[in-house]
Amino acid sequence: MKKVLIIGASGFLGRELYKTIELDTTYKVYGTYSKGKIENLEHLDVSDLESINNVFSKIQPNIVIITAALTNVEYCERNREETYRINVLGIENIVKECKKYNCRIIYISTEYVFDGINGPYDEIAEVNPINYYGETKLLGEKIILKETEEYLIIRTTVVYGWDLQSKNFIMQLIKSLSENKSMKVPVDQISSPTYCPNLAEMIKECCDKNIKGVFNIVGSEIMDRYTFAIKAADTIGLNKELLIPIKTELLGQVANRPLNAGLKVEKVLETLQTKPISVGNGLKEVRKHYIEYKKRPLEEAIYE
Repeated sequence: MKKVLIIGASGFLGRELYKTIELDTTYKVYGTYSKGKIENLEHLDVSDLESINNVFSKIQPNIVIITAALTNVEYCERNREETYRINVLGIENIVKECKKYNCRIIYISTEYVFDGINGPYDEIAEVNPINYYGETKLLGEKIILKETEEYLIIRTTVVYGWDLQSKNFIMQLIKSLSENKSMKVPVDQISSPTYCPNLAEMIKECCDKNIKGVFNIVGSEIMDRYTFAIKAADTIGLNKELLIPIKTELLGQVANRPLNAGLKVEKVLETLQTKPISVGNGLKEVRKHYIEYKKRPLEEAIYE
């Protein structure tokens, strides 16, 4: 039985991965959290070697999936020292421990390693991050490429899905529109919306098949964020008139965003049996969850 350790199992993708892998009895899955004790998960601070050592010596994993990171792009831009400590030094610390136990490493990276000038990008396109979050994630990739051959680097982006604990783009949209609040959405940020359960299933198949290298694992379609938002509102049954199209430069954001981005999926289509799904199919799944949620008592507000 393979032992899988998900570092960051308390996060959006980490939770979904834990649920997905746990269903397969050929694996024993473990997970970690960093803040706020969570039952059945181990505490791990990626900046503390002793904390990492304690978890690894207890579990002795075969596969380590690193989903933990500071991912709020604006926060990363403003808090560079903390971001470097977690997104770069934290990866160094984890990789050191993985080498001791001869673990396979699966590292979740991002399309933000690209500048968004000539997208969409394949796996061998030239990297050139334009914000600090992207810089730190690229440094994480380089550490793994340098230190181990037993790795899989997964670049993904705009990961969405139904999760009341998450503030992914679709949950923010549902919260705003269901409360009859307007929402500004950029018309010029082109990307690859990725349905979280589909992403988790593809990562799980990578574990099954011992896939190595660098892979784009995202949804099957590339579109701008406003178009995505309109599709979401139409599919879920929310008021799309509350969505305000705006250019990124007018949002007053601190961190630069790659605009003409998106990731090509030919490599993953050739490699995996589980295929990336369309935005339409992903949003239909979100709608099912939303309908079930609406059946709950009125006093149980979203993000309770």
